[in-house]
Amino acid sequence: MNVLEKTLVDSLKKGNHKSFELVFKTYYPRLCTYAFDYTKQLETAEDIVKDFFLDFWQNREKISIKTSMSGYLFRSVHNACINYLEREKRKNKTLLVEDITVVELKIRQPLSPDYPVGNILAKELEEQINLQIEKLPPQCREIFILSRFEGLSHKKISEKLNISENTVKVQIFRALKNIKEALPHLFILLFSFFK
Repeated sequence: MNVLEKTLVDSLKKGNHKSFELVFKTYYPRLCTYAFDYTKQLETAEDIVKDFFLDFWQNREKISIKTSMSGYLFRSVHNACINYLEREKRKNKTLLVEDITVVELKIRQPLSPDYPVGNILAKELEEQINLQIEKLPPQCREIFILSRFEGLSHKKISEKLNISENTVKVQIFRALKNIKEALPHLFILLFSFFK
């Protein structure tokens, strides 16, 4: 797990809603697509992912991520899908032999660390954002991380770094401007809710 992800997880554990919203908006569609591959029912896939995120938020203080954020999320949804399929298999004794075979294959199927849609896109997204944040000047980068990933107010950042609130605002504006110019196709998705 990289420094940015560690900061994000720490922020989540402290109950930062913006950090949770960032994770949810970034991963929800891909996790639903991933779950649909197991369930073949869109509503069921969405329910599984929503239930996972609800549990994820409620138990945020106990989160233990050893690999990467995307790996943790996809593995968790994978496990939730397997549990769902096992319950369905027990409930539906009248399933056709072909259906049972498909369910059993899905249950035994290992989670690929390189899920073709979700993990690749998530990894690319994380790498591009991390790269742009790392390119920011040191003070600008620190202020941006404190604001966006640790959820500190302008006032708290100014007190912590012994600078004016106006400097904090200017640095955050510069950081967002740099990221927007470098990643125009991702900016709206990721940062529109930070306004």
